[in-house]
Amino acid sequence: MIYYKGNTGNYDRRRRVCLSMVYLDHASAARPPRAVLEYFYAMQEKAFANQEAAHQLGYDARRKLDAAAAQLAEAFFGSRGGEFAVVWGMSGTELFHLLADSPVVAGRRGVSSLLEHPALTANLHRTAAEFALLRAGRDGALIPREFPADFAAFHLVQSELGRIQKPEALFVPFPGAVRILDAIQAAGRLPLQPGCADFFLVSGHKFGAPGGAAILVDRHAPCAKAFLEFAHRYRHVEYRIGRPEVPVLLAMAFAAELRCRELRESLERAHRLNGFLRRELPEIELPGGKRCFCTIPEEAASPYILHAMFPGVESGVLVRMLSEAGVMVAAGSACSSETGEPSAALRALGFRGRDVWSGLRVSLSPESTADDAKKFVEALRNVLKNW
Repeated sequence: MIYYKGNTGNYDRRRRVCLSMVYLDHASAARPPRAVLEYFYAMQEKAFANQEAAHQLGYDARRKLDAAAAQLAEAFFGSRGGEFAVVWGMSGTELFHLLADSPVVAGRRGVSSLLEHPALTANLHRTAAEFALLRAGRDGALIPREFPADFAAFHLVQSELGRIQKPEALFVPFPGAVRILDAIQAAGRLPLQPGCADFFLVSGHKFGAPGGAAILVDRHAPCAKAFLEFAHRYRHVEYRIGRPEVPVLLAMAFAAELRCRELRESLERAHRLNGFLRRELPEIELPGGKRCFCTIPEEAASPYILHAMFPGVESGVLVRMLSEAGVMVAAGSACSSETGEPSAALRALGFRGRDVWSGLRVSLSPESTADDAKKFVEALRNVLKNW
């Protein structure tokens, strides 16, 4: 393990203040573990050079990035990691943009769903020649239907509701289509299965890295060579996206390896905390005598994301009141928190009226504790008493 040995006094004080809060919004941005931050700081000192430079430090940076790409793929896919090429980015949105402009999507027919992240659907709408969106049932399961498609793009875990989809079933109605899987809310949390998609998108912010994102491309996919050549030209010839920072990407690969090494134990802890919250929340009486209920059945949801409905309560106000009590949760996807629009995900599930303003997302990390969950429940009870 490499430890950062600089003056960390101010950092440690700020971190203690942050850690005193109950942070349950890891689906928005996961708190990096101390080991990842220390590794990142060390890489800032050792791998700060521009990876495109012609001198020795530039060469070293490129060599480190190649090793990090292999480390990232092996973390997620084990012995089959060598079958994947990595295209680096600084955010999922940036890589959605690249995909949309690539020959995989641009000018072609595609299919996705009403429950996808808006950064994905906005970019697909921007360049696809024709585009269809699948609907979802009340339990968040996408409803497959046949559509002539050159590409299909779906999430593995829905970012607001936590609903887990089954890509092996979703892609079946689209034989021959390029399979794009948004694994941003799954990577480092749930196992990723090679072979179920041609493209996997992941984001370091969601599994405890200080940043970075990647598209993992199955080298056996018919479109792989053309896409990788396009991605190189897009960044290095046309300069349409920027140069990712080397220390960020190295820390992202390190964080992925750390998370995947502890995957089974972390999943067990998350299941216990999720189960505790699912038992406690419906016991809380809401204004008007109503009761909270969980939106997605436990067996169909990621244990790291619990979405609940609070009939008669505006969750945006609830989030702010909980924040004042030192508890951080979300009313929905962070990217839509300031739009003033009701939850698109809840509308896609068939909720109407005031209900579309009543959803609350609690998202855990491997470091979340039973004490965090208990403090959240206690703060929620106190806030609702004063509603």
